[in-house]
Amino acid sequence: MSTITREPDRQQSPDPQDAPRPQPPVAHHLMARAIAALCLALAVLAGFASITGVIEGLAWFPALLLPVIGIHLCAGLLRGIWGLRWAALPAAVLIAFTALMQHPAMQSTGYSVTGMQWFMAVLSEAALQFSTQVPPVAYSRYVAFVILLLALVVSLLIEVLATFKKLALLITIPLCFAPIIASLFKQEGAGIGYLALVVAGILGFSALHPYLYRGTSAEHHSHFPSRKQLGFLGATSAACIAAMLAASMWVPGFRQGMFPEGQRPSGDLLASNVDPLLNLGRDLRSNSGAPVLRYYTSADHAPYLRTAVIEDLNTTRWEPNEALPRDTYFGDTAVESDFTTFNSREEVALLDYSAGISSPVLPLPNRSYLVEGIIGNWDWTPETSVARLSGDAVAQTKQVAVAYSELDLSPKMAQSLEFYGGIRDDTPTDIYRSLPEDPEGTLTAALDQGLKEAYAQAKASRSDLEKAVAIQDYLRSARFIYSERTPLREGYDGANKRVVEAFLERRQGYCVHFASAMALMAREAGIPSRIAVGYAPGKATGTTVKADDVQQSSSINTQLNPTSELTEYTVSGKQAHAWPELYLGALGWIPFEPTPSQGQVPSYAPEKSEKPEAAAPTINEVPTNRSTGRPEDQGAAETQDETAPEAQPDGSFTGWWAAGVALIALGAGLSVAPLRRRRLKQQRRQVASQAGAAAASALWMELQAAGADALTPADANETVNGYTRRLAAKFEPCATELELLGAVIQDSFYAGRHPSTGQMPELLGSLDRATHQMHRSLPIRQRVAAALFPASLRRAALRRVPDGEQINA
Repeated sequence: MSTITREPDRQQSPDPQDAPRPQPPVAHHLMARAIAALCLALAVLAGFASITGVIEGLAWFPALLLPVIGIHLCAGLLRGIWGLRWAALPAAVLIAFTALMQHPAMQSTGYSVTGMQWFMAVLSEAALQFSTQVPPVAYSRYVAFVILLLALVVSLLIEVLATFKKLALLITIPLCFAPIIASLFKQEGAGIGYLALVVAGILGFSALHPYLYRGTSAEHHSHFPSRKQLGFLGATSAACIAAMLAASMWVPGFRQGMFPEGQRPSGDLLASNVDPLLNLGRDLRSNSGAPVLRYYTSADHAPYLRTAVIEDLNTTRWEPNEALPRDTYFGDTAVESDFTTFNSREEVALLDYSAGISSPVLPLPNRSYLVEGIIGNWDWTPETSVARLSGDAVAQTKQVAVAYSELDLSPKMAQSLEFYGGIRDDTPTDIYRSLPEDPEGTLTAALDQGLKEAYAQAKASRSDLEKAVAIQDYLRSARFIYSERTPLREGYDGANKRVVEAFLERRQGYCVHFASAMALMAREAGIPSRIAVGYAPGKATGTTVKADDVQQSSSINTQLNPTSELTEYTVSGKQAHAWPELYLGALGWIPFEPTPSQGQVPSYAPEKSEKPEAAAPTINEVPTNRSTGRPEDQGAAETQDETAPEAQPDGSFTGWWAAGVALIALGAGLSVAPLRRRRLKQQRRQVASQAGAAAASALWMELQAAGADALTPADANETVNGYTRRLAAKFEPCATELELLGAVIQDSFYAGRHPSTGQMPELLGSLDRATHQMHRSLPIRQRVAAALFPASLRRAALRRVPDGEQINA
């Protein structure tokens, strides 16, 4: 029977529990926390800087600097002070609240409303400006306020995650918010430079992560990361940036928008201007059925409700003119003092805002002349008949009653009024007649061709009214198709000179394109025109109220029959609409409806009844055979099925997207094994740092893992001394470190002399140097394979104790 001899005990090291742990200098940790906080601030600011181009200019960016830096620096430093850690998040919230309240948007109110009411009014105004524009969104203090609010929310969320050591590295999630927004809505994508700064900030915070929390193994470090660690960090940063540069050559979202609707392709048809008409198309394609407004009306036919009017079509931006003169009112006011009800029916609409007002723009019927129920100030633009509520009115108004006049004209009466004239003497300015600059003459040729075809199919086209009716009938004929998808996919979404040219060639689009085309064709024919934006008549709910009830709560339009009923309608995003208004001298500004199968044609310009097939079919996707208006294409256009199958998007885009997804999935799969290997290594180092008997076992397991990953695994019957000697012979540059590790492990296993706390920094350093040297000695191909597929993770690759040996505890 064999016995195991035991060497005389050497002098035992002090008990690990009694040995004082070396504490790092306080200055090092304070500096580490400060640098880590600045890294977070850099990442947040770089991320939001990437949305430059989503928001016009850079005037909004300076307001982010001090609050974001202050939040992270203050919270980061307080978190490292014992006894004040609890104050980190409250201090960050206080800085954010102060920055918001001191913003010019919150200081601009002069009305007697609460701070929360004005805050909601500011958000509502910003939402309106975002929703009626396509990037770049024009700068305003309300837009800047929302960007600041989002940046502060992201910063506070990051600080909440950074409070907990195990959640700290999840800061990447909120930091991705702004770059994702940029990649979705910017034509050129998020931008490699901004993403590189975000990555640098994240990596800098990750490198300093062990120094930010008390009571961790990082307290054993008295200095910042070593040169080797900093070099590895630099190499990682360079690799990430290089990967992004390589990916930006073909992955969408870096140098181009993520999706076609954000990308706006098709060369010179790029719609990248501030265009309130473009978002209307997005509303239609979203198919949102959520009601945005409920109202009652006494009219037999629900009215169109306008929210904006675009008069200048000779600019690169088709948007309402905010510089038009405005009149300020309070409560009920006759908004048109010279209004006439000639050949009109007096009607009333009751707008219900009991659920709150979501937009400061008040949707009103055309020819509104009396408004009642607004609590607070509101502005009225006489030239366009658009009303806008102030902040206090948005917060307090619950119900608005509107009296308006609905034209009741037959075609013959309208023609007679136009011929004899005399009821209006105002004349629109030249801005309503001018056409976009057209040095190539392409737009003029397209408009002239359209007018020629429109007049050819009309009975007469001598007066302005006859010309307008001919244009409306032409656009509503079978020559054109209503489609919400074709403009998006073929690159002429929104409205501008090039878009109208493309629409008149392809002859497919939605209300924006029909309204824009009619407005320009009317100007080409010498008729002043403009584009109205708002909502088409909503859907009746079946609910009614008595006119007498309305009169008792409102003095508006008391001429209504008390027994008559007002019908309730709901308006949702599906009713978002655009239509042209033409100026006919005797009648003033009157609306037309050129969009086929949408809205309702006016009584003075009824749809042609002799050709019922003239109503164009409605499709939601690109047809198989697109009609161009040429005779040979008419058959395909007329037989278009309303339920045509969905066409596939551009194959090249789908292919690249699929390739990108596959690449991301492959990268995620390849990272599983290295991450698991790293986690096991950290666990063993954590155990080893505690010293004692468990430390030797942890060192032995990690030494075997490093050797296995270096393609030199331990044999089944190999002793500790034999394995470390074999490793030292093969990897000579680290022989000293390997011999030291082998001796310490053997002393612990066989003699009970376990490593002390004071020895662990040296032992862990030797293990790191040996692992690094063994890895570097491999050929580059084997080194990559060892990093991606660590052999140490295979079952039975490691032995806790060599076979046939006994641990003498």
